[in-house]
Amino acid sequence: MESKDRRASVRQPIELEALIGLHEQRLFPCQITDFCAEGLFIQYPRETEQQLAVALEHHDGTPLRVSFRTAAQQAPYELDVRVARRVAGAIGVAFARPNTAAIAAMLQLCGAEGGVGKSALTPPDDRVQFVLHQCAKTIVQHLEPLMAQCLTAMVSALEEAAQRATSDQQAADYMDSSGQLKVRGKLIWQQMAATLESPLKPARKPIPEIELSLVEKNEFEDWLTIRVMVTKADTLYRGDLLKLKLRLDKLGVNNTTGHQNPLGPALICDAFHAGLGHLQPSRNVAKVCLKTFETDVLLHLEPLFHELNQILIRQGVLPDLDLSRYLSQRNLQKDKEKTESPEPGTTAEEAAPPPQSTTPSRRAEPAPPPPPPEATPAARFDRYSQAAQSAFATVSNLLDTLAASRAAAGDAPSPEFPADATPLSAGELQRELQQLQTEPVAEADTVTLKERVVSKIKANPEQRLDDEHHSTVDVVDRFFNSVNASPRLSAVAQRQLRHLEVPVLKVVIRDPGFFDDSDSPVRGVMNRIAQLSAKDARENPVLQRRVDELIERIVNDFEQDTAVFEKAVTELDVLVERQQRIYRRNVERVTAAAEGAQKVADSKAAVATELDRRLAGRRVPKAVVSLLNAGWRDLLSLTWIRQGPDSELWLDYLTVIDSLLAFGDDPQVELDLAALLVLIQNGLASISSNNMPPAPIRDELKAFLVRTAPEQVETVEVPPSRPAEAEERSAATAREQRSLQRWCKRARQLRTGDWLRDQQNPDQPQYMRLVWIAREFSRFVFVNHQGMRVVEHPLNELARQMRAGIIVPDSHYDQPLVDASIDHMVRKAYDQLSWASTHDDLTRLLGRREFERTLEQQLSRHEDERVLVRLDLRQFRLLNDTAGYQAGDDMLKAVAETLRDQVPDGMPIARLGGNEFGFLLPAEDAQRAVADVIHTVEAMAPEYEGRRYRLSASAGVAPMLPALTSAERWLRASESACKDAKQLGNGRVVVYSLTEGDQARQEQITQKVATLGGLDDERMLLRCQKIIPLHAKTLMSAQLEILISMYDDAGTLITGRDFIRMAERYNRIQAVDRWVVGHMLDWLRAQEGGPNEAYGVCINLSGYSLNDESLLEFIHARLSENHAPLDRLWFEITETAAINDLPGVAGFIAEMKAQGCRFCLGNFGSGPTSFEYMRTLPVDLIKLDGAFVRQLDSSDTDRAMVRSMVDMAHYMGREVIATQVESREVLDVLTQLGVDYAQGFAIERPRQLSTLG
Repeated sequence: MESKDRRASVRQPIELEALIGLHEQRLFPCQITDFCAEGLFIQYPRETEQQLAVALEHHDGTPLRVSFRTAAQQAPYELDVRVARRVAGAIGVAFARPNTAAIAAMLQLCGAEGGVGKSALTPPDDRVQFVLHQCAKTIVQHLEPLMAQCLTAMVSALEEAAQRATSDQQAADYMDSSGQLKVRGKLIWQQMAATLESPLKPARKPIPEIELSLVEKNEFEDWLTIRVMVTKADTLYRGDLLKLKLRLDKLGVNNTTGHQNPLGPALICDAFHAGLGHLQPSRNVAKVCLKTFETDVLLHLEPLFHELNQILIRQGVLPDLDLSRYLSQRNLQKDKEKTESPEPGTTAEEAAPPPQSTTPSRRAEPAPPPPPPEATPAARFDRYSQAAQSAFATVSNLLDTLAASRAAAGDAPSPEFPADATPLSAGELQRELQQLQTEPVAEADTVTLKERVVSKIKANPEQRLDDEHHSTVDVVDRFFNSVNASPRLSAVAQRQLRHLEVPVLKVVIRDPGFFDDSDSPVRGVMNRIAQLSAKDARENPVLQRRVDELIERIVNDFEQDTAVFEKAVTELDVLVERQQRIYRRNVERVTAAAEGAQKVADSKAAVATELDRRLAGRRVPKAVVSLLNAGWRDLLSLTWIRQGPDSELWLDYLTVIDSLLAFGDDPQVELDLAALLVLIQNGLASISSNNMPPAPIRDELKAFLVRTAPEQVETVEVPPSRPAEAEERSAATAREQRSLQRWCKRARQLRTGDWLRDQQNPDQPQYMRLVWIAREFSRFVFVNHQGMRVVEHPLNELARQMRAGIIVPDSHYDQPLVDASIDHMVRKAYDQLSWASTHDDLTRLLGRREFERTLEQQLSRHEDERVLVRLDLRQFRLLNDTAGYQAGDDMLKAVAETLRDQVPDGMPIARLGGNEFGFLLPAEDAQRAVADVIHTVEAMAPEYEGRRYRLSASAGVAPMLPALTSAERWLRASESACKDAKQLGNGRVVVYSLTEGDQARQEQITQKVATLGGLDDERMLLRCQKIIPLHAKTLMSAQLEILISMYDDAGTLITGRDFIRMAERYNRIQAVDRWVVGHMLDWLRAQEGGPNEAYGVCINLSGYSLNDESLLEFIHARLSENHAPLDRLWFEITETAAINDLPGVAGFIAEMKAQGCRFCLGNFGSGPTSFEYMRTLPVDLIKLDGAFVRQLDSSDTDRAMVRSMVDMAHYMGREVIATQVESREVLDVLTQLGVDYAQGFAIERPRQLSTLG
């Protein structure tokens, strides 16, 4: 090719966070890892790979979009690309339309203004030259025999390719190249060896500007192929390469290309490609050569990299390098770094820059010297975020907080080791664990890993675990408890994984990053064992024996090097692939049978339609009906299946019916009876066992066709046929159809590959996978883990079972075992801390604050009427003062137990403080139930030191009155009633009622809200309150939350809380939310170009509103309008307990997020419910319940709870907002705890939106 037809192709490794996807659809996170002037090489996590595969499944070939941002520019760079190659975890794309500005930006991020050529090293001094010369010599010596075999194999591969060529020209190309390779093969190796022997020559000077002239079209494909080969090799030899890189770093060797390792696969691949260039091969020839090079050379480099490490070790370069210890120390160093609070006088808002997307990382050029540790809020947040995203760190933090909470409450566990015992060193502990690893593990043994380790260490009373190792043992023990709790594991898999407990513990002790290393071979072994031994699957003894052998090998051979796990992964992959092949074959059989059944059903429906059109509702000759019943209907169905509805034979067979009907109406009609009879006879014979139609049919047809008068014809009336689907629909009442409508929609949203859980037997749920859906979603077919058919459900039946909670989608079922177990472990640790923080230590009842949250949820749902009861013990102080505090505590426990027995299940019970209790009761017959509780308390009569005490109680009962719109008001009402009861004497009960003035005011508000019309005609009041970022790495700048209230007819302001509660009660909240969304969209458009354009706006959406599909459609339509300010609008979801269709709302949120909206989960509190909402709803932020924030500066319990919630949120990738921040001291504590945003009076009081302009 002429030089003018080529271009200088800029190639540069990079690490740049980006998004990829189809235009006008959701974009998925990815990372650009290499680029040139022709395209990009992109890697992504497993989740993105699955989502992108689904998106590309029906892709019409239009360009994809890749988007990234830089710190220098707010607007994203966007590139239109086409898929060039896809491999596991990565994709190569070519530019559909070059964007020089985007390429320039990427080069700027790499610190390069031009291209960088082949891999090159720049040593710091001559001393290093000798060591690297030895390395280069070793590389050449190792590769020479491999390349000799490879070049011979290339010749053979090209000759074979010539034989398979589809054209003479292509065959000639292969043969010519084969001949050249025989002659010039040595020249290729010499050029390659020269490059490898001189890896230290200086890098080429950067090109002064980006050259984007014409390109040789093969060059990009070659680059992409080599990039894929390098990536695979880097992964294959990652352990040796990382050690090699660390040792070269120690020498001070810099790699100007930014590839992972300066003497790694990139150097070898570059050298080969340069040598191959002497042939000037075509694309097809280069493809064959590169493939052969990969299989014959790149897959045989493990001894080379091992020897390169040995050379450096012999030269004294990190001879004692322990990779696991290095990673462990690095993680521990990160964990020990502490955060600092902001400098005095600087608000978080002042320190925070405008919102930015993910800042791209850079690796190609040395960066400027970093600021000192903790020098900036961003640095503090980076370290905090990294710790929070680590599963190990998250669980450790939660457990530390839990231990501190229990110690503060005087409930610390007894020490497991003597106080004067000596802590074991890391080496001593590893030796103890090595012995424990080889000890047999009983199959039925219920002793936990922690108990085994502690027992082993305690065998020598003079030794103990240090605090760090003790914490690690605790975390790994909890991890394996979560593994055993997996509903997917068979008993065989549980037994097999128990043998890996100690090896995994040894790995985690050396490298806590195990929990976050998705490529760890240890994780790979565990995940594959789970795949091979799914619960309820039929056991394969041969397979299980093979797995047992691999586990035994690990137990016997593993000390520190995880190579034994890597080999086990390779062998397990073979078993998994074999199992997958069986599964796929079974599924193919099931789907083929379902398709066949569907075709039969479709054919019968088509036949019924045609016959109904001709026969339904009329009297026809009996001979025609007899013909149909004798096999003609089946013949029509078979013909429809085999020949199709457009075939001539199908039309001929229908014409037979038409002709017979016409002859029945008029015997004089022209008809070729002989041909008709032959067609009928041949048709019936084709489906008859004896190739002849039945004699009665022949006789009846003969009598029909030879008659002379119309009155001789016997006729019958033919009713319309009823398809199976119609019968099923008619069987369901109209009312049931309406109730099933939402669940039918949910069923239609299922996709093949989805896992569902059949809970007909809740103790032993059955997991099944959807593999086939009939047209129009009429039927669904499910299989088990082995691909065997489990059940088939029509649409309505599936909807009924989903409504009843019998069949439940399980989107997390196919999550790898280790990932699922880590999530379960984190959640369980959080739940333990949550329970300890929300329950009274003495009585184990709810604490006051959690009880208030429960009351708020009850008020938001207002489904069933409840009453709030406040119980005050009388004469309790006398008991406490005379019999002692222990007697008082015993009495409180006894009363708590009485309440548990007598209050109906599901009703919350709390100790409100001192000798007061609170609980909810169903409104019906509540006073009798309260009287029974008081009677039980009075009957207790405890006796201490010979003295009997008589106790009683008084109770205040507060119904759910419309005026009691908050938990605080409801509690005050019960307190007022309780005071009145105490004044009346022991054992009395008083029911709270409103004063006349309060009642009149409440009726006025009720009337106004219940008859609310168009809000544009009402006196609405919109206010806003500022939300500020607390560090520089938040994704949003300062925001405004919109608060709504209104004036009644008398001009009195109805508070926001009262207005919202009443609007929810009288089903007007949907209209309110619709008005606010529309109004604020108009307001945002009006602010474009003005001083308020920088603000984003948060709008509250009630859980009640999210149940209204018309409101969701309204929001979707408004946000889909041109120029809708999506980047400045986000929603806070309140009253999540009121959401009826959580998966449906999750789908709506995901759809809106794809357009650019953000979502926040409001009123986030403790307990599994909040966690489940955060796990189910794909929100971007959570807003902490103000009850945890108000006293944060003085409450250790609140601090512990907020820290745990922040850890959980960051671990799950959510940012955190704290509300009701009312002092600078609280704001400082929030910053120290890693909270991302704050809102409250300490920052800004609410003000009218109109004051912003």
